[in-house]
Amino acid sequence: MSSASIFGNSTVSDSNNNGESMETVESSGEMDSTSINEVHRVMPDTAENEQIYMSLLWHNGRLGMAYYDTELTQVFLLLDIVESDDFLFLRRILRQFHPACIILSSKQDDRLVQTLRSLDPDICKRRILNLDLPGIPDHYTDSEKTLYFSSLISFDNITTIRATGGLLKYLEKMRIGVELEEASVRVPVMDLKVFTLEDQVALDDTAFSALQIFQREAHPSVYKVGQGGAKEGLSLFGILNRCKSPIGSRKLRLWFLRPIRDLDVIRQRQDAVEFFVNPRNMEVVSTLTDCMKNIRNITPVLKRMYQAQATVIDWQALYKTVYHAIYIGDVCRIQPQTVHIFRRINEAFKDDLHRIANLINKIVDFEESKLVGRFVVKPNVDAELDNKKRTYNGLPDFMTKLAAEELERLSDDIQECNVIYLPQLGYLLAIPRLDYMQTEEDFDMSGLEFVFLSNNMLHYKSERTRELDVLLGDTQCEITDQETAIMHNLQNAILESYRTLTEVQDLCAELDCLLSLAASATEFNYVKPSVVTEDVIDIKGGRHPIQEVCCSPFVPNDTLSNQSYGKMKVLTGPNASGKSVYLKQVALIVYLAHLGSFVPAESAVIGCVDRIFTRIRSLDSVSVGLSTFMIDVNQMSEALRDATARSIVVVDEFGKGTELVDGMALLCACLSFWINKGKSCPHTLVSTHFHSIIHQQLLPESPMLKFMTMDSLTEEGELLFLYQLVEGHARSSYASHVALQAGLPEEIVKRGREVSELIRQNKPVYAIDTADTETHFKRSELIVRKFLNLDLETEDLEGFLRDFVLPTSEGKL
Repeated sequence: MSSASIFGNSTVSDSNNNGESMETVESSGEMDSTSINEVHRVMPDTAENEQIYMSLLWHNGRLGMAYYDTELTQVFLLLDIVESDDFLFLRRILRQFHPACIILSSKQDDRLVQTLRSLDPDICKRRILNLDLPGIPDHYTDSEKTLYFSSLISFDNITTIRATGGLLKYLEKMRIGVELEEASVRVPVMDLKVFTLEDQVALDDTAFSALQIFQREAHPSVYKVGQGGAKEGLSLFGILNRCKSPIGSRKLRLWFLRPIRDLDVIRQRQDAVEFFVNPRNMEVVSTLTDCMKNIRNITPVLKRMYQAQATVIDWQALYKTVYHAIYIGDVCRIQPQTVHIFRRINEAFKDDLHRIANLINKIVDFEESKLVGRFVVKPNVDAELDNKKRTYNGLPDFMTKLAAEELERLSDDIQECNVIYLPQLGYLLAIPRLDYMQTEEDFDMSGLEFVFLSNNMLHYKSERTRELDVLLGDTQCEITDQETAIMHNLQNAILESYRTLTEVQDLCAELDCLLSLAASATEFNYVKPSVVTEDVIDIKGGRHPIQEVCCSPFVPNDTLSNQSYGKMKVLTGPNASGKSVYLKQVALIVYLAHLGSFVPAESAVIGCVDRIFTRIRSLDSVSVGLSTFMIDVNQMSEALRDATARSIVVVDEFGKGTELVDGMALLCACLSFWINKGKSCPHTLVSTHFHSIIHQQLLPESPMLKFMTMDSLTEEGELLFLYQLVEGHARSSYASHVALQAGLPEEIVKRGREVSELIRQNKPVYAIDTADTETHFKRSELIVRKFLNLDLETEDLEGFLRDFVLPTSEGKL
């Protein structure tokens, strides 16, 4: 049997039942993604580090896979799938599950092994940088190539980089497509493109951050901050997360991370939320919400039961969960079964739950268990156990009586004695040590066998204590052993329904998510959107879900984007007039619709989108040293390459990070590219202060293009924002008004207006005159007059220079 460690320093070895040796590819955590997470990941939500151990077999063009999740303690199986030797599906599996260890047969094809061995991020990154794409000029340096490739793919996506590097190495080794060419001919790779899954809406980390869907911030507790703890800040998830159970919060986070395009699932969620927001069902919602408070994460409890390590708290958590799950099942069973979640709960909540609850209630004595700190069985469960407990409970009185009888047999100088019980030693007669008892010979007493001395108490065995040992034995240990045996039998009976319990837990988590979305919809007056297959975004009275919580009142705005009214909206308007809020508002409403949630609007018709692109916030890159403007350009480059007619692109003031003309030219070029795509133009929302785009008509005329602005009024020199979106364009950005409102000194703002007006009229800008400049002007004027009156043929030029020019340059004239 052999094994090999490909990632990390540790080696795991195992063999199958046939004695076949196995090879292990272990990552020691290196294959974990650095995000979502974590975030995600993970993420106040007590997200645990999941460890997945995966086994792969690729044979005859078919891939088999199974993995074990140590948190869920379940083995998951993937039915045989057709997999070619480029292993694209395998890479998709690895991106989704991030296994800590991959187990292969030692007879496995070397191509699969070499592919997995190639998943080193630095090596994979170099392989990508060594690609000879057609768009890369030959004179590019390494740093320039790095900048170019960073516009094609984000090197922060470590798992994707590993998968891509492994693919490139495999293509080169197997010489795919160039098998008959010379060795110097490389496998042709013409471009790198990003794709998304058909049933999901794709958002990258930049979009999640820019739209403020998630926002982690340091925990206010100094203890948790010291341990790296964090909590959810002011974010969309933080506002809408009303889950009452930890498992509900975790599932809702997964929903937010994975918005879907499956219309059936979206409508199922909408139907449930619609039922819960109906005032007639308020009592049902209240009952289910109260029950959800008692639902616990029982997966680790069942795991500890399997390992015979369950505590009293675990038993209480399991009983509470099962008891309230039964109640949830009873409530859902009498509700309309047209609601999908009610029908699933009715099918999954079986009689096993009643059996488990009855067994726990009949057997476990929770009050006594909490007092003694161990598993205690109720009376009338086991007759033999009850007899032993009655005997044990009656021992104090019996032992007191026995001690009195033993005292009568002792000498008169002994005034007291006790009968005690010690595990392993049995029953003993305890006598206080007298003054004359100094040596062990002094301890001898007739009819008693000395055992030991402790705390000035002599312990003996008598004939009566020996009879008790034979008659009663080690009663306490026997009781404990018998109760432990009963506990093991109960655990086995419960674990037989493991699959039912985990399914119940998952459905309770889903129900908690739907109740949470319904609670938010009720509180914030959200409405049910119509999610359709058509290419349209039609929002009436839309509101920003975060901004409206912080600012009241909030001015709603409409949005219409389709092929008839135009799919590109270019927004202009004063600073702080609400342009950025509007852009994010539209993107968030579309995003919420793809969660199955209600949305902040009067009405909404949302066509399915495949991806949401943002150019709003610049995030520093930890893998490539890029300037802020380069990061902005990369975000736009990604949208230009990958946006489809079903994508939504949000661009906020692109081009402001460089020179005015260059930035405006780049923005116009990007917008023109999308406009020229016609019906394939994505839903594009752009805000800008480049008013020359409109005044100089730098964009091509197209029915796809609409100019919009945030309306405002100017009264008596005061700028009043109306925050209302109207067609047209702004005459000015009103920067001076905003500067005054921000508290800049009035003289600075006044000078800024003067300079701005001079630039607008193409006039030179002079420095402001001061006393020094006036003196200098008079000196210069005097020199010019003297020079004009100078006779160059007769008068002394050197004397003129000595008397006027040189003293003036030294400031002495």
